[in-house]
Amino acid sequence: MKKAIKNIWRVICYPLLYLGAQVVVSVIYAVLAAAIIGVQIAMESAASGKGMDADDIGELIFSRIDLKIPMIVSVFVAFAVMFLILRKEWKAEKLWNFKNFGPAVIYALSLGFAMNMVTNCVLGVLPIREYSSPIDDMVGNNLIFDFLVFALFAPVLEEIIFRGVVQRRLSKMMNLHGAVILQALVFGLIHLNLIQGTYAFVLGIFIGYVYHWYDSIWFACAIHISFNGTSILLLYMLGEQEVNLLYLMLVCSVFFLVSMASLGVFAKNLKGLPKAGYGSNRWRL
Repeated sequence: MKKAIKNIWRVICYPLLYLGAQVVVSVIYAVLAAAIIGVQIAMESAASGKGMDADDIGELIFSRIDLKIPMIVSVFVAFAVMFLILRKEWKAEKLWNFKNFGPAVIYALSLGFAMNMVTNCVLGVLPIREYSSPIDDMVGNNLIFDFLVFALFAPVLEEIIFRGVVQRRLSKMMNLHGAVILQALVFGLIHLNLIQGTYAFVLGIFIGYVYHWYDSIWFACAIHISFNGTSILLLYMLGEQEVNLLYLMLVCSVFFLVSMASLGVFAKNLKGLPKAGYGSNRWRL
């Protein structure tokens, strides 16, 4: 029983670390930022001679707090802690392995794009009144900064956690399908949003199988980066413009199937790719 609890903890502790880093960093940042902004507002109010009540001051303070800053800081904090703990295992397991990383990454990027577009189409036709993900509330001011945070740094860290750690460790406790589904479930739950968590769960399943298939964290990262990056670029390019969802769904579904087929053909032509996945090394639990 103790061994089972220990193994479960060693699986979920890193997603909890990621979530905890976001909470702690955000709270610390919010407190410090609120204090600084509060002083600035008080000085502005005194200079203008216009008084403000507590409610107005509170709303003004929170409207000026930029949540993207603690987001990116928490990503680096979580990665730094994980690196200190797991650096020997990552080196032994060759987590950063570029093996089989080449032309197929183009298919992985196209797969991420197609999955994002199909997801948007599905959300568009479902009877959901007004849906916006937490990311939607934090992007829209700086394309480069938003892309780096939400389409590069966060996806890479999430792939390291959920596929590189959680899925690999779960695969030691159960069969492949169970490990993929469970890590995808944790991946969905960590988003703390029903709609976003649901499509993150589906995305996690696809990425989980691709990761097992190619035994490379970089293919998983390519899909995730492309998925998130598409959302960021569309937000800046289209804004509130409407598109023909049925036509877009048809095109992207074909794009998705072609990408999956291309990945399959490429994988069958790889020489020496381990059939069991994850190479010959095993994670030490």
